[in-house]
Amino acid sequence: MPFFRIDSECDSEHRSTGSRYFRQDSATPYCAGTKTCSRPGDTMNFDSHEVLKTPLLTELNELVQTKFREREAKYFDNVEMPLENLQDLFERGLLTTTVSRKHGGLGSNVLSDEDPATFYQSIRTVARVSPGTAHCMQVQNHVAWAIDEIGTDEQRKLFIEPMMKEMKLSSFVGSEANRKHMYVLRTTAKKVDGGYIVNGNKNYATNGFDRGLAVIFATIEGETDYFKSHLMVIVEPGMKGVSQNDNWYRPTGMRSCPSPEIYLDNVMIDQNHVLGEPGAYPAGRWQGRFHLGFAANYLGMLEGMYMWVKDGLVKRGRGKDAFAQLRIGEISTALYGAQVAFENAIDTWRSKDIQRAELASMRAKAICAHAALQSRDQLIMLSGSTALFDEFPLGRMLRDLDTHILHVGHDRTAQIIGASELGEVFDSTLQR
Repeated sequence: MPFFRIDSECDSEHRSTGSRYFRQDSATPYCAGTKTCSRPGDTMNFDSHEVLKTPLLTELNELVQTKFREREAKYFDNVEMPLENLQDLFERGLLTTTVSRKHGGLGSNVLSDEDPATFYQSIRTVARVSPGTAHCMQVQNHVAWAIDEIGTDEQRKLFIEPMMKEMKLSSFVGSEANRKHMYVLRTTAKKVDGGYIVNGNKNYATNGFDRGLAVIFATIEGETDYFKSHLMVIVEPGMKGVSQNDNWYRPTGMRSCPSPEIYLDNVMIDQNHVLGEPGAYPAGRWQGRFHLGFAANYLGMLEGMYMWVKDGLVKRGRGKDAFAQLRIGEISTALYGAQVAFENAIDTWRSKDIQRAELASMRAKAICAHAALQSRDQLIMLSGSTALFDEFPLGRMLRDLDTHILHVGHDRTAQIIGASELGEVFDSTLQR
């Protein structure tokens, strides 16, 4: 398979900039003296797996396996925002990974010609220890990506530039109770002079808005076609009529990615806080771009649990046990299939056949989820009941899996893929 590499030598300035992987004074990521890097204008043969071997992802994995592992139990037990983890990610440019290089980001997302993989492989890497942190990172990047691509120059100045200077955490909030359709909301936006008046209650607002902003989905009153009615508005701390309920989110898993409710009571939204034209989100097929972020988290969770259990078996001298070998072989095989499906889906986006890439991403998401669910009982049987004590990570990660896996929308995903196979009408952006 081809390497992730550049064809020319890194110049001396590029090599000598220090130990960070993202220069704070420019949009240029650098390689700390290796050739496994990319910069604007580099010509490279790209391979999504090789990204895991770059200095950025290698160093991230070490950080995750040490510092993130030490912190996870506290975050989980207290339903606490993983702020130290997220600060570490910010310092490596990984909270704006999806933002274009010309605007200060790393330029990694599924539509990138240069690097479609770093964003997803970083989610996968973090999820091996802290699926909650990985999800916070994913959502923040989705918000930054949308504002960078859809927003005006003034909005990039207001909202993207501050994300480059200090850690900001943002939420992308469509979820609400009794939603009629993914793109048809009970939260309403009434057109008035100078903008909109927004009313509604949102939930599962991962990251909240109190440390940055939230992009809220609403339906414009009087419109029935969601390509004309779906609206994205930006809310910030201090805006009149916006409040957040942090006490609502108390799940059994994914406790280290607090996802509060947000209430909107006659909130005035000016034009600088309207993101894109009505219908920009469904028309841009944005939801279809997000399938792989969930796949990355499911895959990372399975890898993290598998590695922890396998290492424990070796340390306890159970490597020669035939039944341990059998179960490890079964899990390893399922894991391999998930890894291949995930990285193939990333590479499929490079074809620029968007619908084909969306379907590949949906398949990968389902395969990673099913592999994790298929393996969970085997992992428990291999490790024994003591491994589920609170002092160990396995019990937490199993609860994370059971909670987060519901995002896959198993039935809807299978139905959409089936419709595509049978030549029927389908929408591969949906997950519910």
